Amino acid sequence: MNRKIISGALVAVLSLTTLAGCGTTAETEDIFSQQIGGEITVSAFEATTYTSYLEEAARRFEEKHPGTKVNIDIAGSMPQVRTQEADGMRIGVVQADNDQQAREDYIRRISTELMSGRGADILALDILPYYKYADSGLLVDLDDFMRSDNDFNRGDFAENIFDGVKYKGGQFLFPTAYTFSYFSYNRSLAPDFPTKDKLSFADMFNAVSGSARDTDNKIFPLAAHTVIGGNLFSELFTQNYEKFIDVEGKNANFTGGEFAELLETVKSYADEGFIPAASTADPRTGATGGQAGGSGVQMNMSAFMQNNQEQFYARTNRNLVLVNQFTRDLGEQTLRVMMVAGGGDTSNDEIAGLVANDNDEVQFSYNMGFGMNQNSENKRTAWEFLKFLAGEEMQTSGFARPDGIPVNKNARERLAAMSITGENISRQAGRIITGMSDTSDIAGEAVSGELTPEQKTALANYLSQLEKFTALLNKHIIRDERIDSMIQDEVRHFFAGTRSAEEVANALQSRINLYLNE
Repeated sequence: MNRKIISGALVAVLSLTTLAGCGTTAETEDIFSQQIGGEITVSAFEATTYTSYLEEAARRFEEKHPGTKVNIDIAGSMPQVRTQEADGMRIGVVQADNDQQAREDYIRRISTELMSGRGADILALDILPYYKYADSGLLVDLDDFMRSDNDFNRGDFAENIFDGVKYKGGQFLFPTAYTFSYFSYNRSLAPDFPTKDKLSFADMFNAVSGSARDTDNKIFPLAAHTVIGGNLFSELFTQNYEKFIDVEGKNANFTGGEFAELLETVKSYADEGFIPAASTADPRTGATGGQAGGSGVQMNMSAFMQNNQEQFYARTNRNLVLVNQFTRDLGEQTLRVMMVAGGGDTSNDEIAGLVANDNDEVQFSYNMGFGMNQNSENKRTAWEFLKFLAGEEMQTSGFARPDGIPVNKNARERLAAMSITGENISRQAGRIITGMSDTSDIAGEAVSGELTPEQKTALANYLSQLEKFTALLNKHIIRDERIDSMIQDEVRHFFAGTRSAEEVANALQSRINLYLNE
């Protein structure tokens, strides 16, 4: 994997300026006195996430607002898609290149454009160090726009999500959809599991480790560490992120002993047989020799089917599969795209509670989020387009990522119904795997948008659980693409047995502090 450090001089220049928002209320009022029209540009890196969604949104927006032009700039490449057959099932394999060099080139380009007073009007912020841009006054604080726009009602949205992504009190990030994780437990292996609203990883291990020692079943399907995909180290590190990295204070804390202890703890779980050992193989396929940032690998169907039959005491799940808890007894294959990364048999899984850290905080992420360029000469139209991206029409269009929950409440309820019938995931699967634009699933079987009485009950129960979980989300971690890459670089040496936990901690302390203070 080729990596090139982002120019220290560039980031240093960015950090010289002071934090600034859009400006005064008078300036915002002047913007809202302008007519919607003219040309704007939206820039993003992730092609899979943004291409179809933004292109469709631009087409619809231009139809609604004659005289406008929305240009879409996508820097990343689309993945290869292959289908394979196994036991009568047709499985679509999305094989994406994760080119770290291309990502850093994009970050460097956007940073240069912003610093020189240029750049797209709207930026997808997922891989960008937007907190650096906010500190430099290069992004608009959209809080003033939200207050000044009579057509925008924060009460129509999940306000805790908006508030959670604020940086130094500013609304520089406008999320359109969010994601979260929850624990499930295997009722056949742990029938007396103590469920509650929020649980930590320590709670999970403490609840089942005694029983697990007496069986051949592992507690979690996540390996201690992998070079690609989910692993227990990454999960635990994310839950403790702010112990080690203070983005606002520009300080790293890897040498206080807690990080080394985290590494040793994860290794001990593997040594005791509670989780799979660290591996250089892709955890979804069994293919070896991969590196983070390298090209995707072929789906090993035998490995997939074997892994899908294993029994585990517990697992972490993304919100995408939450609906399955309420539809699995309906005889409906609602989730029509298999989620491979978790691994194991989920037929006996029950909801345990949200994943929380030791401070009782429940993290969430955004899977689509945007910022407005302070240099934009058409902020009025840019803001209107941002609202359109978060609106009910686009969020339920079938073009948004299916794993995101809309911040728009009406869209969230409508999308939940589409999830119950399978309509939402089928639209996505059909488009990705076969290029279809209708509501047929990948097998060509029609999906009805009408709810049966049983599905209506499932929907009510699913929405109740979703709303309950959403209300408990209270923590968003600012992640930095470059920092994540450094951590992956160093941690793999510990799990390969070539460096001690203390050596890895010292290396990260030096590298990340240097980067934060460039």
